[in-house]
Amino acid sequence: MKNIFTINRIGARKSLRLIKLPFIVIFVVISTIVACILGRDLQIFGFNIQGYVWVFSLCLSIFVLMGSIKLISFPWYLWLPWILFIIIYLIIFPNTNALQRTAMMICPIIVGVAISTCRIQEEQLKSFYRMILIVTLFFFLFVLIKTGIIFTGKVPELTGLAAQVMTGSLLACYFICEYIYGNRNALGVWIGLSLVPIIAMTRTGIVATAITFPLTLAPIKFKTRVIIIFLIGILGLGVFYTERFQRKMFYSGEGTISDLRYDNPDLYTAGRKAMWERMEAEIEDSPWWGYGANATDDFLLFYTGFATHPHNDWLRLRYDYGYIGTFIFAICMVAQTLHAWKKGARTLGRKRLLFYTGASAFIPFALFMTTDNIILYCAFFGNLQFAILGLAYASLKTEQNNAKQLLRIKNYLPINFKFPLRNDPIR
Repeated sequence: MKNIFTINRIGARKSLRLIKLPFIVIFVVISTIVACILGRDLQIFGFNIQGYVWVFSLCLSIFVLMGSIKLISFPWYLWLPWILFIIIYLIIFPNTNALQRTAMMICPIIVGVAISTCRIQEEQLKSFYRMILIVTLFFFLFVLIKTGIIFTGKVPELTGLAAQVMTGSLLACYFICEYIYGNRNALGVWIGLSLVPIIAMTRTGIVATAITFPLTLAPIKFKTRVIIIFLIGILGLGVFYTERFQRKMFYSGEGTISDLRYDNPDLYTAGRKAMWERMEAEIEDSPWWGYGANATDDFLLFYTGFATHPHNDWLRLRYDYGYIGTFIFAICMVAQTLHAWKKGARTLGRKRLLFYTGASAFIPFALFMTTDNIILYCAFFGNLQFAILGLAYASLKTEQNNAKQLLRIKNYLPINFKFPLRNDPIR
């Protein structure tokens, strides 16, 4: 009887560890899943939940930073050229909703910087894993309910889950890193997340999520990467030739791999090709400097009468900020990826997983930018990605501070005194 009560108390203490995470971390993670579940289906005072999510995340991050600027460990200077560039464009070339769009692009960076000011111990990162696992289970449940699979057992023709698939790809980056560092159960979660874009039938999402395993920046053997790419290729061919995928890919409802050409009139682009060609023609008149912050919205609304997104963020950046702005953004993104990747290679413990996750996530991010608006979907992807990076930098800074304090204490202890060592399960 005593042992049962002891076990219950231990279980209760473990479940309460989640509370030890800073509130801003809990808020960003939970708000991401809330945006996935209620983002477009629920409106309050005429605004979608996803809008409230990114605004509250930004305001909360600014509030956190107001009292802890000196504690920042996130390499914000890597993004400074991009931030200054788009702010200057906002001032010089204002357009409709330009302030909102600019704030949405900066929001994830501010979130990451704010979280990096927290004091994060290794034990808290274990709590973060449990929270991400719970959130992912809710994510799966949402997909099953939203698509009706849980009720009918059938996959619907259309799902409207394009934005949620982006979140799934980010979670896939995290769980594949968990698997690489010894969590065998994480592979099953990754496989489940890989099925989400297939269920949703988002073509870019299928590729972006699938490559999170072979192209992860976490250290795995080259031979393993080749084998995984080969297996994914075989499975991908199987998906490509399914009737459902063929109908989504071609107007005629059938085609082959050789038909995947941009100039193929049978290739289904949902009107994007016409928008892109029109934007490309306009870009030629101002290729280097673009037309100003959020000029894309005004142009597309005038051209189409209803659309404000080009579903191609690389094209959006070139139209708004020209080749100069696009180059600055790309350089900042690469610099952040390399910085986090190098930190991951030089650290131990769960913070290493977070560094590799945050860095690896830029790969599907860049791919999603070719066919969607992920740069503005910070409530679905950017905030959580930079929260993960912020946690990693905060944990590393905490470890370094602890080492400094330990060194100071050691100077006052006898020469023969030895500290007990803890085994680190993740190397």
